[in-house]
Amino acid sequence: MSIPELYEYSSHVRRRFANKLAEQPWEEVTKNREASFYSMKNILLHMIDNEDWIVNSFVLNTPQEYKEENPDDFLNMKQILEYLDRVEAKTRKYLESAKKNPEDFNRRAEFVVSSGKSFDLSVEECLFQSFTEQLYHLGELIALLWQDDIEPPQMQWFRNNPRQGKLRITP
Repeated sequence: MSIPELYEYSSHVRRRFANKLAEQPWEEVTKNREASFYSMKNILLHMIDNEDWIVNSFVLNTPQEYKEENPDDFLNMKQILEYLDRVEAKTRKYLESAKKNPEDFNRRAEFVVSSGKSFDLSVEECLFQSFTEQLYHLGELIALLWQDDIEPPQMQWFRNNPRQGKLRITP
């Protein structure tokens, strides 16, 4: 299993959840549910923002390119999907170049969290952190959708395996 495969899988699944939220009334997507980031909209935005932050700050080493987005600035799912498109395009571009230069995954990055604590991680570990962060919050979205009797998208690896060549992660 490789980081590009995990990314392709997670991107595909995240897109399925974003599209599922786009089918819901905006009032339901933005409703305060007292979850980690309150609403399903904000949870999804956090997942996208986390990837944006990690890719810019630690993978590409361009922290000046990262700007934390204000969830209140997103007034509809179209804006969120456009943000998702921009972030995914940047990550895919990096992954394509890293496939040609796989030793870049071993490059060290100083991963600094909001508390100021620093961790010496490889680029691969930084990308894996983004992947695991998404998994945590997908579980949260699943629970919130179930509370409204909405069947969440299938996210199992065996249904969304990029090795089967059936995934399309582009919008």
